[in-house]
Amino acid sequence: MAEWLDAQTARDSNGHETAWRLKPCLALMFVNGAGELDQKHDQDLRDTCVMLLDRAGCDLLTICDITGHSYRSAQTIVKHYRARNVVRADSGIDRLELQVRKEGMKG
Repeated sequence: MAEWLDAQTARDSNGHETAWRLKPCLALMFVNGAGELDQKHDQDLRDTCVMLLDRAGCDLLTICDITGHSYRSAQTIVKHYRARNVVRADSGIDRLELQVRKEGMKG
């Protein structure tokens, strides 16, 4: 593993040790589908953050404020990773029904 980290350092920093912002984190290492040692990348972690914020109930504008994503990018990530959820859909219809009753709408 030490050899792999050294190779990554040389490759990712163009041979300049001081070019690293953060050195590779061992906790992010995994063996990929080709059986090679690999690591998670910052983009993987940003997408995870978007989904954790979504699961915490944050709206897309709040997620964008926190992560720096564009609205379209955050929406794409959420659309890609969030599965359809019957309970969430039923809850949304219940909220709509309450709003319609509150405003005295019929039909």
